[in-house]
Formats: sequence, C-alpha cells, structure tokens
Amino acid sequence: MENKIEMLHHEPLVYRLYDYLKDNHLGRENGIKKPELAKKFDITERELRKLTKEINTSPVLEKLVSTTHCCYMCNTKEECEQSIRNTYRTAITLLKKGKAMERKVGLNGQVKMKLGKYYKDVVETFSSEE
Repeated sequence: MENKIEMLHHEPLVYRLYDYLKDNHLGRENGIKKPELAKKFDITERELRKLTKEINTSPVLEKLVSTTHCCYMCNTKEECEQSIRNTYRTAITLLKKGKAMERKVGLNGQVKMKLGKYYKDVVETFSSEE
C-alpha cells in the first residue's frame, strides 16, 4: 500500500474560503456582498482581497472567484471570462493612471518598477500619438 502525503499549498483560511464559496455561492446569482463575506470569516475586506487573489492565482485551486459587485465562485465559462476581462480592465485603468501621474511630475516614462525580484525599465505603451 502506497502512502500518499497531501501537501498544503496555502493557508487553511484560503481553503476554507474556497470551499465555502464553492458550496454556498456558486454562480453570479448566488453571490454574496464582500463586507458580509468578510464578516462571516471575521476578516477585513483587505484580507478578503488577499485571499481571493491567492485563490485566483493558485495553480492547485481550479475554480475562479469573481469579486465584481459581489463575491461568487464562477460556475460557467462565461462567468470566468467576464471575471478575467474585469481584471484586465482594472489593470489597464491603473496603468493609464500611472502614466498620467508620470506626465504630471515630468518623468516622461523614465521610471522603474519592481517586477518580480528585479527592477525593469517600464516601456511607454499607453500613449497618444502626436
């Protein structure tokens, strides 16, 4: 008989939240408001964001959590795709905001940001043609 050791890749709270959403809030129609969900787990909304981010980026947890307007475990391919689109939309909006802030202080795209463990030059991508 082979002994199989199960490795935990996340904090127990991540698994508790994942299982809770999967069992109780599967699909957009069963969503729960973020403040209510945070209260249920006795955590802050900031901690909730950290946990849902961990679920959504985990290679071992197969489902996605949507956090747009409310929290729910995506039940269909369409819900997954919408959640992904919302994430990209937010990211692009933040990049545009950062670009506007650079221009405001005269950096002209000459800024470095930490990506991973190394600093990389930021390439000017989002700019209007003149």
